[in-house]
Amino acid sequence: MDIQFFRQCKLFQNLPDDELNSILEGLETISIPCGKGVIAEHTKGDNMYVIIKGKVEINKEISKSDENMLAQLKVMEPGDFFGEMSLIDNEQRSAGAVALEDVELLVIPRDRFLRIAYSNPRVLFNLISALSWRLRDSNVKFAEVMEKLIAQNRLMAVGMAASKIIHDIKTPLSITVLTAEIIKKLYPESTEFADSIVHQTNLIDQMVREILDFAKGNTTPINPKMVDLNVLLQDIKDTFGQTLVNRDIDFIVENRVTEEVWMDDSKIRRVLINLLKNSSEAMTKKGFIRIDAMLDEDHLVLVVSDNGPGLSDHMKTNLFSPFLSEGKTHGTGLGLAITQKLVHEHRGTLEYKPNEPHGVIFIIRLPQKDTK
Repeated sequence: MDIQFFRQCKLFQNLPDDELNSILEGLETISIPCGKGVIAEHTKGDNMYVIIKGKVEINKEISKSDENMLAQLKVMEPGDFFGEMSLIDNEQRSAGAVALEDVELLVIPRDRFLRIAYSNPRVLFNLISALSWRLRDSNVKFAEVMEKLIAQNRLMAVGMAASKIIHDIKTPLSITVLTAEIIKKLYPESTEFADSIVHQTNLIDQMVREILDFAKGNTTPINPKMVDLNVLLQDIKDTFGQTLVNRDIDFIVENRVTEEVWMDDSKIRRVLINLLKNSSEAMTKKGFIRIDAMLDEDHLVLVVSDNGPGLSDHMKTNLFSPFLSEGKTHGTGLGLAITQKLVHEHRGTLEYKPNEPHGVIFIIRLPQKDTK
């Protein structure tokens, strides 16, 4: 046996050569072809194994409805060991193992394992150290799984709430639209204001439906068309600009696009408003928020930036994750996640980078030629 290899194995680290030779003496190796099981869950464990060559998958049976499935727990590589728990607690195997490649394994029978553990304290220490690391790793993975489950349950709750809201507000929204239409007929001079009421009412309905689609994991259909970008940006400047009245914040819109662009303008309006709203809520001092628009070959590029406080490291790491909200009393944490979804549904990209020395920059790139 290659003593140099075993000297690097986790189970035999820091052992003198004479002890290692004594442990390896008389032990056998076996070869298992790719795809074949090494140990089976719920069977009696008589041996533990050290991987010399190849990879082994540790898996566990899970029940899903009436079917039994295998969940991968871990992939073990040369130098790793497995199968020790049954030898320690004298219980049935709690997981199975399958060769992912042609593997060569060192076999350590139960009685030999017990003698090694009693006579070589370093081996026992290495075993405990490895099991401790695995436990820590399992704790981290368990926390990640629980976090995902909690997020899924929260999304389910959001979806149920959104469904109820859509049902409950359908009548008042319809009445609002109908009232605006009546006002327009009775007072033609109010047409502009009545149309604005109808437009904003439709946006409310659309926003709630977008939240419902996001919670259900549905793709929101887009209705792209040729759009006058000046009209869209002017509308945003007029409506969002009103929210900055009496605040020492400059709202700048710089449009360098002279031709019509291809997009679902209602969806991209929502994207821009979400980003602008985030900037506005983050800024507590004098500063600026701006939109820059330009064409870059076959893409429309929209840049939303500010010189506010910027993002924390935690926010940067998990930026587009649902339910991520920082410093907002009433924030849902869904804004950026939905924003990214709407951009992706345009087959576009949404990128963040810091605005030095402080602030944020979000870059939206929407393909043009390929979607026409």
